Amino acid sequence: MSGIRNYRVSWISIAILFWIGVAELASAAETAKGPAEAAPVRIGVLAFRGTEHAVRSWMPMARYLTARIAGKRFEIVPLPLADLRQATKKGAIDYVFTNPGQYVELEEAVGISRILTLKKAITGGISNVFGAVIFVRAERSDLKTLGDLKGKVFAAVSPGAFGGFQMAWREFKSAGIDPFKDFKDLRFMGFPQDDIVFAVRDGHVDAATVRTDILETMEDEDKITLENYRILNPRLRNGMPMRVSTRLYPEWPLAAMPHMPSELSEQMALALMSLKSDSPEMLASGYTGWTVPLDYKPVHDLFRDLELGPYARGDIGILDILRRHWEWVVFTSVILFLIILHGIRTEYLVQHRTRELSGVNRELEHQIQERLHAEDQVRQHEAELAHVSRVSVIGEMTSGLAHELRQPLSAIRNYAEGGIRRLERKNGDRTGLEEALTQIAEQASRAGQIIARVRGYMRKREPRREAVDMNRAVEEAVTLFQHDARNTGIEIQMKLAPGLPTVMGDMIEIEQMIINLGRNAIDAMVDAPDDGGDWRGDQERGKGRLEISTTNVESGVMVRVSDTGPGLTDEEMDTVWQPFVTTKESGLGLGLAICRSIAEAHGGRIWAEPAPIGGLSVAFFIPAGDEEEAADHAA
Repeated sequence: MSGIRNYRVSWISIAILFWIGVAELASAAETAKGPAEAAPVRIGVLAFRGTEHAVRSWMPMARYLTARIAGKRFEIVPLPLADLRQATKKGAIDYVFTNPGQYVELEEAVGISRILTLKKAITGGISNVFGAVIFVRAERSDLKTLGDLKGKVFAAVSPGAFGGFQMAWREFKSAGIDPFKDFKDLRFMGFPQDDIVFAVRDGHVDAATVRTDILETMEDEDKITLENYRILNPRLRNGMPMRVSTRLYPEWPLAAMPHMPSELSEQMALALMSLKSDSPEMLASGYTGWTVPLDYKPVHDLFRDLELGPYARGDIGILDILRRHWEWVVFTSVILFLIILHGIRTEYLVQHRTRELSGVNRELEHQIQERLHAEDQVRQHEAELAHVSRVSVIGEMTSGLAHELRQPLSAIRNYAEGGIRRLERKNGDRTGLEEALTQIAEQASRAGQIIARVRGYMRKREPRREAVDMNRAVEEAVTLFQHDARNTGIEIQMKLAPGLPTVMGDMIEIEQMIINLGRNAIDAMVDAPDDGGDWRGDQERGKGRLEISTTNVESGVMVRVSDTGPGLTDEEMDTVWQPFVTTKESGLGLGLAICRSIAEAHGGRIWAEPAPIGGLSVAFFIPAGDEEEAADHAA
């Protein structure tokens, strides 16, 4: 048994020693691999002229970095535009060497950061900017400007190619051309860009665009002859010898992916910037060297102008919004639901209140119509009452009117009889009859005017608004009661201010106010007690004075009728404007009430106060107006 036990222990020891040896051999083999077998640093390069050209141009640069940076092995990964974008999103590459447009997009999407920018030798110096050319065949005399390309076939690399389309697109937009609508056909031919140049040469397309230096490089390689091509929209930029049709933008950058350590990026930057322009690595690339990273703001300006890259109006799906912002979606939905409920409730209340208001409006309209009807009746009654008052006044002034008419009629008779006697004495000779006939005509006209004035004053009609000369109204009104004044020994004085503005009103109604006030003043002075009182002041007993004046006030005309009568007491001042209140034994008490109604209907007012000449003074004010206001009232 002891032998068997020793046999088992020996085999276990041998197995342990075997696995220890295997582990040591594996470790030794791993150590023997050295830094050259470490994971490579992959540099993704945009193959804008094809994979073979990219490898030939940039592989020497990768070998140079491998030799300069210990422990690192660098590889060139040539990729088309779309594949390079996918490689950055998957993290399959470590560094990116691409055009400025794609760099700005990846900077926003992935977070790459530039560490260097290329520079290129040109005639007269070194340039670190580039552009694009828009070209046609030299014999195409019909294509001279960008506007001539409308309706033509145009070729470019792809919609996302910075120098291969987007630079030219910006120039087209500035010229008012939409390449997606205005061209007969817009062909995206991809890389290499040499094929686009050949397509123009062979007549497959009318025009095309490629980045600057493609045409010059292809001529150096004996692939084309530049004389066979003509550049559209040519621009001279700081002595740049290369042909260019667009604005200039920073050259291609070398950028690091977010997962790369900054120490390695610094080592790469120092190594690349130490390269000479005549080094094999730079000669193979076709560039002069590297410089510090430039400002890529011009690229941002292009994207902002074309609404591309970070400035594109991206389409966001509803599901994306729900996944990202479901809390806000729920909150917004609740708020919208409450708003809808509030809107429904508000609409119900509005309809309910609308029905109520409609009923109230109908009732108000009915009341307004009744009130308007009542006001029309009141105005009609006032007009009828004013007409009755005028007729009554004319009746009271019958003797005066008869006297006024008797004078011209007597004159007519005298002149007629005198003319007849003259004819009888001179045996029918008519010499000297002209004066008599003229006087007869004047007196007949005077009588006719008196009759016309009385007829107009007594006519029943609707009130109307017209321009009224207040002085003329006073003069015509005075003619209707001046005879009564003379018969009772009353002196009438008119103080009419010159240059009065016209007022808008009814001539007959204004004359009615003046006649009512004048007759009231005459009656007050005639009916005053003659018992030795001194109400006439210094005037001779049995005589009185009636003074009628007009005054131009700030906004209209004021007419004042003053007398030397006994005046009114304070109590009578308060009640005299009420209808059917009178101080006369046989009066109706309507005169002053009608005067007040007429003044207010004309937008004015009337009042009474002690007269400066010793009795009562009644004045009324009518605002001034114009012809337009008269037309409005007539309408």
